[in-house]
Amino acid sequence: MVSFLDLIFPRKCLGCGKTGAYFCSQCLNFVSLEQERICPVCERPSVGGQTHPGCQKSHSLDGLTSVFSYKGIVKEAIIKLKYNFVSDLAEDLAEAFLSFCGEDGYFALYCQKNDPILAPISLYKTRERWRGFNQSELLGKMIAQNLGLRFTPDLLIRVKNTKPQMELSEKQRRENIRGAFSVNPRFPRPLYHFSFIIFDDVWTSGSTIKEAAKVLKQAGAKQVWGLTLAR
Repeated sequence: MVSFLDLIFPRKCLGCGKTGAYFCSQCLNFVSLEQERICPVCERPSVGGQTHPGCQKSHSLDGLTSVFSYKGIVKEAIIKLKYNFVSDLAEDLAEAFLSFCGEDGYFALYCQKNDPILAPISLYKTRERWRGFNQSELLGKMIAQNLGLRFTPDLLIRVKNTKPQMELSEKQRRENIRGAFSVNPRFPRPLYHFSFIIFDDVWTSGSTIKEAAKVLKQAGAKQVWGLTLAR
């Protein structure tokens, strides 16, 4: 159903400008997929994005799935969603993501074997109020519903008001995000019986998802997998 806002401000394809959706079917065919899966610890190629046995530590991610390359209309869509507050982009972005995510056999196997809970990366409360929404929560909810996963948007609490990561070097990002998260005390303990998927929009240095994974593993999480739209 076409909404009133769509009539006044019609959605236009970010690639060709065609009215109707932010990603028309033709332009979607030319979106760059992230073909290579990497170990989230050493960032070298790995089978299905699984963490290499030699890289695995007690608090590290167990794997990573990133579907798109962070360029072209996908990059433009993510930037518009995050910084231009075009929140209705989330629906089209999630739909595009899901159309390709289902082809990843290793991620599907992780979901089947572990029945994970999807938890989005949280924003600090003042930043979320300023933006009006958390893009990772918006997208994560749609993705979890479509994949039949449990969704817990308030599992990870942002307890530190960090600087925007995009402004920092890789070393500064690690230092900036250290201690930024805690596990919601209302979530049942211990976490030994639970596996998780941490969802965020983009993997750049991986510092944010790695820090969130460390917090969950320290609380006893059995398995933690990273999932991002793009890398």
